[in-house]
Amino acid sequence: FETLFTSPTGRSPRAQFIPALLTVLAVIAFFVVVVTGRTAEFCVLVLLYPAFVLLARRLRDMGQSAWLVLPPLVLIASSLIIQLGYGSLGEAFNAALMWTALTVCSAYALWAGISATRQ
Repeated sequence: FETLFTSPTGRSPRAQFIPALLTVLAVIAFFVVVVTGRTAEFCVLVLLYPAFVLLARRLRDMGQSAWLVLPPLVLIASSLIIQLGYGSLGEAFNAALMWTALTVCSAYALWAGISATRQ
């Protein structure tokens, strides 16, 4: 699993992607639900790297550019900046950004999970 989570080069077939994504999501959920405070926020921030590396590898395996990982990455990073208190767009926009980021990331994960591998 070392290269699967840390090396953005290469490919990840669907058979590797789905269990690896579920593992990352389970660990993120653990830190969100069980662990509290800045420790949880830092751990979630650190765990985003393997999640997006995994997605980039899967996009490449689907025949897409790994650069397509940028929209969800920017949305999640912006949402985390607001969540950590380093910025704000106003209460209504902060909530909308968070839900948009979660929706876009979920859509990408679903797309990567159901799409076929292309050579």
